[in-house]
Amino acid sequence: MLIRLARASLWSRKLTVLLTVVSIAVSTFIILGVDHLKNEMRSSFSRTVSGVDLIVGARTGPTNLLLYSVFRIGNPTNNISWQSYQKLSQSQEVAWAVPLSLGDSHKGYRVLGTTAAYFEHFKYGQSQPLKLKDGQVFEGALEAVVGAEVAAKLGYKVGSELVISHGTGEVSFTHHDAHPFKVTGILAPTGTPVDQTVHVSLSSIEAIHETPQRTALSRPQKSFQSQQEHKHDLSSADTYHQHPKEESGSHQHSDNQSEHRVDDNLIPDSVSAMLVGLKSRIGVLTFQRKVNQYQDEALLGIIPGVALSELWQMMGMAERALALIALLVLVASMLGMTTMLLASMREREREIAVLRAIGAHASFVVLIIEMEAILIALAGAVLGYVLLATALAGLGSWITAEYGLFISALPLSASTLGYLALIVALAAVLALFPAWLSYRGALARGLSVRM
Repeated sequence: MLIRLARASLWSRKLTVLLTVVSIAVSTFIILGVDHLKNEMRSSFSRTVSGVDLIVGARTGPTNLLLYSVFRIGNPTNNISWQSYQKLSQSQEVAWAVPLSLGDSHKGYRVLGTTAAYFEHFKYGQSQPLKLKDGQVFEGALEAVVGAEVAAKLGYKVGSELVISHGTGEVSFTHHDAHPFKVTGILAPTGTPVDQTVHVSLSSIEAIHETPQRTALSRPQKSFQSQQEHKHDLSSADTYHQHPKEESGSHQHSDNQSEHRVDDNLIPDSVSAMLVGLKSRIGVLTFQRKVNQYQDEALLGIIPGVALSELWQMMGMAERALALIALLVLVASMLGMTTMLLASMREREREIAVLRAIGAHASFVVLIIEMEAILIALAGAVLGYVLLATALAGLGSWITAEYGLFISALPLSASTLGYLALIVALAAVLALFPAWLSYRGALARGLSVRM
């Protein structure tokens, strides 16, 4: 009976009630959206890289090194020389090392120069390895393996050709169109920045940046893949040769006017960073100290998990600020609901007085007002949840494409239920004031004759 009376009373004022429900729904949308976005960002960042003991780069901030080497955000302030990469990768503590070279892009997607070992050792999530959806890993120069999103958005298949551009912006005026790449493989979706990356070999990176005035150091290709089995004479690093141009194995220019043969054995002068896996995780801190105290050049070694925690500490203030703003919006909408209830009390004085006159207890009147507030808040909370879930389902792919964030559907988690309960409880508390005023003087004023 109580709920039926409350519903009937709300229906008689449906326009103002509807506006109040919408305002609460907007507040719910914001507060649940902020909380879900925060949780998804943490989850997305934490599952991006797994099984990497150390990331080594030029000496800069740990956060900057983590962002550009793993998340493809930003750019390195400096590079690691190839000699330092070799020396560190051949250390007794190192089980494997993967070089990373950044600085180019393709239609807004980052290009990563690396070796075939990247596809073997790089893992994400719960130590899940990278898998090919189609094709195979690149074996020579001018071959590319593209991420799932790159292939889907640009319509690439195995055998497609693409041209890499200099720089990392969406618009570039310098294209390496003299060296088109052939897509040899497409990776399965991972939900990480790997999906938005074009992977090529290090020799390919050297080839597309080579000019007639520039020469490159040539080494056997096995030096990329067998760092632990072959020792190199670093003193021979001053031996250079002119980049060969022959007809055999050449790649045609797009206008078919010139041909270039790319040496698969080109070795870079430097790389942007390196991923390191150690034989024993007990020695992580020892090897990190060795990297940080490296004498030949200024290097920095970071542990991915530690760097991530530092990143969240930096973002903690922003998260709290967003949560505070969302809470203030919720309080504002609740105060609007209270104002609506107070404004309706003058119109409902006769209704409440009649209820009191026929024997309704004061608590019964209070409960009706409370039930109305709870119904309004519950309707607004449910509407806000449905709107947010619908928006995430419809805009999830767009958010991923535009911002690189992988946002899952909104779950009915303990956190979500907690916020919904908070909305209803706050509405019940704020409705106590108009409920108290409703019976305090409603009987005398409601039954008096109005002139």
